Amino acid sequence: MIKTKHPLISVIIPTYNESATIEGTLEHLRPWSNLIEVIIADASTDGTANLVGRDFLLIQAPRGRASQMNAGAQLAGGEVLLFLHSDTRLPNDFIQQLELALSDSRVVGGAFKMKIDHPGLFFYLTTLGSNLRAAVTGVYFGDQTIFVRRDCFRQIGGFPLIDLLEDWEFSLSMKKIGKTVLLPGPVKTSARRWLIHGKWRTTWLMHKIKVLYLLGTSPADLKRLYSDRR
Repeated sequence: MIKTKHPLISVIIPTYNESATIEGTLEHLRPWSNLIEVIIADASTDGTANLVGRDFLLIQAPRGRASQMNAGAQLAGGEVLLFLHSDTRLPNDFIQQLELALSDSRVVGGAFKMKIDHPGLFFYLTTLGSNLRAAVTGVYFGDQTIFVRRDCFRQIGGFPLIDLLEDWEFSLSMKKIGKTVLLPGPVKTSARRWLIHGKWRTTWLMHKIKVLYLLGTSPADLKRLYSDRR
C-alpha cells in the first residue's frame, strides 16, 4: 500500500483470530490507500497474521483490545486515529465526514452511527437502540468505530488496560477533555455474534454486562461472561 508521507488518518485494526475476515477488511480499505495508513495489531493463534500482505504494517501485541489498540497507536503517524474492527466496513465518505467534524477545533473525537449487516426487524431495532444510546450518552463502543485526534489520545493516556469496556471508559475520557460527536456514517458491522450465539441471548448478555458494570462489577469478572468465540 502506498502511503502519504504524513497520513491524515491512521486506521488501527486489533485482530484476534480473524482469518475469516482480515483479507476482506484490507481489500475494503485499498481505495483510500493514498490517504490513510493501516496498522494491524495482532494477537491471533489462527494464522491471521499470515494473511496480511506486505503492503500493510503488521505488529504483534499482547492479547486484549486495549493493549492491541494502544500498541498500534504508538506507531501511528496520522493526525487522527481510527480504531476499526475487522468485521466492520466504513462508509465511502468516511474521510469527508471526519474532515468536516474535525474542522471544529473543539472536537476531540467520536464515533459513527452503525448498521448491522443483516436484514430483519430485530437487527433494525438493535441498530436504532445502539445509535440512540450513543447519541444521548456520548458513550461509544468499538463496533461504532471510535476515532480521536492523536494528541488527544496521548493526553488521555490511551485505552485503559482493562479486560472489557475499555471503549466505554475511553469515551468518557474523551468527553472530559473536549467535545465528541456521533457522525452519520453508517459503519456496517457484522451480525455474526448474534447469529452464532443467538439473537436474544446475545442481546441479554450485552445489556447484563452494562448493568453489572454500572453496579460496580469489575471488567475482569465481566470478561468471564463474555465470549471471544468466532
